[in-house]
Amino acid sequence: MPSAIRYSLSTDLLIPARSISHRAAAILFPGATGGVLASFERACDLVTDGGEVVALVWGGIGNGPLNVVLGSRPDAALPVGARFAVRDRSLTVGDATFDLARAELWDARPDWDALRARRAQILAAADIARSSSPGLQNGSLLKQAGPAVEAAVSAFGEAWQRGARDELVAVARGLCGLGPGLTPAGDDWLAGWLLAQHLSEDLRGLRLTAGWYDLEGLIADITADRTTTLSRAFLECAAAGKADETWHALLSALAEEPMTSLPVSQSTDAILAHGDTSGAAMLAGFLAGMATPDPCASTPAA
Repeated sequence: MPSAIRYSLSTDLLIPARSISHRAAAILFPGATGGVLASFERACDLVTDGGEVVALVWGGIGNGPLNVVLGSRPDAALPVGARFAVRDRSLTVGDATFDLARAELWDARPDWDALRARRAQILAAADIARSSSPGLQNGSLLKQAGPAVEAAVSAFGEAWQRGARDELVAVARGLCGLGPGLTPAGDDWLAGWLLAQHLSEDLRGLRLTAGWYDLEGLIADITADRTTTLSRAFLECAAAGKADETWHALLSALAEEPMTSLPVSQSTDAILAHGDTSGAAMLAGFLAGMATPDPCASTPAA
């Protein structure tokens, strides 16, 4: 969290925030303003006037790269379009006010260095989990997303394996925003694939292959005007190696040696519970990214 962020007011009358991601804390600096982007039973997505997204969550939803986890359900409506402002240690959204003072900072980045050191174990564990559970087969997970997403994913994999830079970027643009919802299934698949790339033995190999983009540069390029505001934020987080706590749990379970099926099953079930297709598509993308050869082993195409 930037050192410039300082708060000074606290009151027990405010709804407390239990935890806040580093990204959300940096966005909700004193003086920040914006509006409600979307409102759900257990979440409220905010977007600043500068286009940055933060999610207020409660009712069992835990830590995530965009999340402010509340201690209780808001007692006031948070309608779409309502304005918000940050003053001192409080966040006011419409008629509700939240105390950010005692929120614990949460790091959305898993320990990628430690996980890369266990990469062989994670690859083997992922293969075991995938082969032992029909629900983890890529095809099964993607069927819910529809044939258009399946076709785009297939084209993406072929372009990636050939190291065809221009074709890959073009296919990624077509995948971005594909499917219904605030986070379309095409984006969810791509987010999972991006997370898998952070397990590469040498992340610089991805950046140098075919002379193309680093992960964050790729996402900045392909998402421009192609998807929703919320989905773009999630893709930015995945490109930066940030994920919610269910993904932290899955990665930790896969890295355990020997792998035990129960923690893997529990964490995959938690991921699959996200939305109608979001969790399944993201898990399919992760498994696909794990199954593809290292980028630095690919032959670059001109």
